[in-house]
Amino acid sequence: MRLFLAIDLPTRVKEEISNQIKKMKIDHPDFNWVEENNFHITLFFLGEIMEPEKVSRKIKDALYDQEMFYLYSTEAGLFMNSKIVVYLGFRREKKTEEVVKKIKQAFQIKDTKRFVPHLTLARYRIPSKQQYFVLKKRLRSLKVDVEFPVRKLILFQSIMETGRPFYKKIKSFELLLIK
Repeated sequence: MRLFLAIDLPTRVKEEISNQIKKMKIDHPDFNWVEENNFHITLFFLGEIMEPEKVSRKIKDALYDQEMFYLYSTEAGLFMNSKIVVYLGFRREKKTEEVVKKIKQAFQIKDTKRFVPHLTLARYRIPSKQQYFVLKKRLRSLKVDVEFPVRKLILFQSIMETGRPFYKKIKSFELLLIK
């Protein structure tokens, strides 16, 4: 099973984001847009796991005292790896970074990369330099304004169906209410 720990956005927020990027989707129909129901913010990719029950226990133990927090969108942008990834960035929050740190410690991961919360909106092949700069400029003018409380984290299984991923919820981890 391919597993990852993520923040599942509330349905209302998913709809708001979809409405706010509607024009962008019309302007770029050839992009591989993430379906609204698949919107999430990955906290940690665990990879191929044969014993999800053990993973669930480790996550539960690591997060036993983790308080809920809020996320606030910042800007849309893009980064490149083997493709370009269009994303919606979120303000860095200490509590989000604590979650990632606790999970890395629980799984004894020595990764020093800084966690940057983001939601993948679309993927596309590497464009020409001119297309890249035009897209970057359009994304700077795209204003996606959402905020929401994060009261639980979800362990998802990633399943490929007809070339597109489907995310199945395996386990939910409730966070403590802020006192």
